[in-house]
Amino acid sequence: MIILATSIIPFLGIAWAAAPGVTSDPGYNCHPGQQCWPSIQEWQQFNHSIAGHLYQTIPLGAPCYKNSSSYNAATCDVVESAYNNSISRGSHYGETYWLNWEACCTSGCSLLGSNPEETLYSTCSLGRLASYYVDVRNASHISAALQFAHTHNIRISIKNTGHDFFGRSVAPNSLAIWTHNLNNLEFYKNFTASNCSSANSQNVGEMGAGVIAGDAYQYFSTQGMDITGGFEASVGLAGGYGQGGGLGSFTTTYGLMVDNAVEFEVVTADGEVRVINECNDPELFWAMRGGGGGTFAVLTKYRVQLFPSLPIHVYTFTAAFTGAPAANASQNQGLREVVTAHANNQLEWSAQLVTGQIGYFPESFSVSLVLVYADDGSKLKSATASFAQFLNNRTDLTVSENDYISYPTYANYLSVTQVVAGLTDPPAIFSLLSSRLIPRSVFAAPDAVDMLVDGVIEGIATARSLIPLTATQVVLDSPLSNPDKNNATSAHPAWRDTIWHVIHVGDWKEPLAPAVLKNATDGFLQLLDPLKALTPNGGAYLNEAHYQEPEWQETFFGSKYDALLEIKNKYDPTHIFDCWKCVGWRGEQE
Repeated sequence: MIILATSIIPFLGIAWAAAPGVTSDPGYNCHPGQQCWPSIQEWQQFNHSIAGHLYQTIPLGAPCYKNSSSYNAATCDVVESAYNNSISRGSHYGETYWLNWEACCTSGCSLLGSNPEETLYSTCSLGRLASYYVDVRNASHISAALQFAHTHNIRISIKNTGHDFFGRSVAPNSLAIWTHNLNNLEFYKNFTASNCSSANSQNVGEMGAGVIAGDAYQYFSTQGMDITGGFEASVGLAGGYGQGGGLGSFTTTYGLMVDNAVEFEVVTADGEVRVINECNDPELFWAMRGGGGGTFAVLTKYRVQLFPSLPIHVYTFTAAFTGAPAANASQNQGLREVVTAHANNQLEWSAQLVTGQIGYFPESFSVSLVLVYADDGSKLKSATASFAQFLNNRTDLTVSENDYISYPTYANYLSVTQVVAGLTDPPAIFSLLSSRLIPRSVFAAPDAVDMLVDGVIEGIATARSLIPLTATQVVLDSPLSNPDKNNATSAHPAWRDTIWHVIHVGDWKEPLAPAVLKNATDGFLQLLDPLKALTPNGGAYLNEAHYQEPEWQETFFGSKYDALLEIKNKYDPTHIFDCWKCVGWRGEQE
């Protein structure tokens, strides 16, 4: 519900300053019920100052809980009808893409994704969702929210869509800054950067912080342009994706999304609205090009280099092993042979900038190799010919898909990615990840390839022993054509030599007993041990990794962590921005 204003106070202003000398972290730990928590009148005054855009959080599932004060049968029907729609979910503050981040231990307010008519908890509670949120419509709303949170020692959380494997976009007892409705899109044929002629460029796109990938692809396609976005159409490109790296079908050709960032508009911890680029606040611009979202400032606009649209060519092959022992991947010789063939072909594919992914299961696999290239698909067919022949010659497969298909633009390919994402990465379930970046050097030595295959197969088997619904995705989206020799971004240096991004995924539909969940969580971390041993001093993608990674500074940020922390302390000295295992994270007490 909206908080109704009952009195008028002067506008809080665009910028504000902390008391002189205040540079230490006050904790931002005031909770409802404590004396420090604002009164209803103070919340109402704050709401009035931001033109009525403050809301008390109501979980998406609340209208379907009969013991909830928000119960409403008619509203519940609407919620149930779109509960599994990833784009629809993102248009509500009171949700996260994966249900484990809505809940807090054994409390929450979710519905059963496979049958939304069923509730998952006995009563409805906020779980990990914020107490209140600001539906941001302009930068001044963010400045006001930061001042209010600082005054009352309340934690801030920042959320766009909630498509977040770490739950970083939500925090209990917080005031949330919800940027989802900052959804403007602009195209600049000739772009003039703010006070920075060296950043002037042609074909630059501008996205508000709330723009999702599907809308961006469609809009820029009408301008004859491609944007270096991700696979899933509901992802908010300018949020954690565009500030933490950003990989997808264009990464091998053009680099990570942060490689193509030109300029940002942000609100810093002092409430000031800044336009940052390589000339203005260059340290902050560098930090936000790979150092992660929700950490250094609140981004409101993202300006990024675009590229003329090219055709998308895709090779798909899906098959199940006949007579495969589904319970144990390590006993499936056919699976081992396919993973080995994949590894042995990888350097040639990388040389041709082939991207995509292969999904492996104990009993089956699914190939989706992609090439962005201005031809009729011949280059992809040539690059993958030997692997395709290897698969076609096998007699132990039941093949359900085997085809080469071309699409004139990525916007035309979106309908396919949406269907695939709905099957491989569905919303409204519980999910757990672990991952590792695998460097080029591993593929150059036969012994190392054998160890890599052993590690991947062991991970597939271990994951399935812990959780019934699992997959292992070997993602080929790495910035092969952009070595970042000038250190223009703060993305983990491991990206520049990465060939495989190995992700183990486990999903479940209903809350697990605490002991079962802990066993699975620990097991998913331990199954990475063989790949970590193979890649000392390596890393993982900070947006798609295990949320309990113990060596997170090195694993997520590598040698750039110390520089990032210094910038964090400069621009956010009191750490009003804080999220799970982000730069400057305050620790598990949160």
